Amino acid sequence: MDIFSQEFVDFVINLWTIYLGIDSWVGGGVGLLVVYLLIRENMLAWPLGVLYVLISVAVLYEGRLYSNLVLHVFAFLPLNVYGWYSWLAGKEGENKMPITRSSWQLIVLLLGVCVVGVILLPYFYGFFFPDYESKAALVLVDNTVLMLSLMAMWLTARKKIENWIFWFFVNILSVGMYFIQEIYPYAILYAAYLVMAVWGYFAWSNNLVTRGSR
Repeated sequence: MDIFSQEFVDFVINLWTIYLGIDSWVGGGVGLLVVYLLIRENMLAWPLGVLYVLISVAVLYEGRLYSNLVLHVFAFLPLNVYGWYSWLAGKEGENKMPITRSSWQLIVLLLGVCVVGVILLPYFYGFFFPDYESKAALVLVDNTVLMLSLMAMWLTARKKIENWIFWFFVNILSVGMYFIQEIYPYAILYAAYLVMAVWGYFAWSNNLVTRGSR
């Protein structure tokens, strides 16, 4: 088939259309596997996290969830690389990085950063994209999910047990957000994440190191 022929162009367009019909289901499946592997402390969670981000780009753009799109590309992607490196570095010697608790001061700081971020993000987006608020969907929820997810990802990479509490609230907001935007596979995915966040918390509690938390 000539790659410059109209037949080939139509074939590519049809193939892309088919993919867009199933991309949210593929992304949902990969995302579920990532969290399962994180709970099992399996290193494969991080490279699969990169794949999940790449699949989710089209899904989030179609859903007009621009903060979540920014979150996936500019936060989840580098933080997956950071988490991968952090866990690898923690395995130097005989012991891997231990699971520890965060101090209350750190939690208050992270929540404060979340609030400030949610307030400032619309102004930031509006500076570069004047029609942001008129085109974006569910701005407040979308931005809140972004900020809470950033904090949760950082806590996960540092293997702080409180990451599961942050993810729990991210998941509650995300279920509603994706359901309203009719991205049903991701709504189902995040509903499953609610259960897995509780599971993850208690699974990590079994290996919790109480000394040296910071």
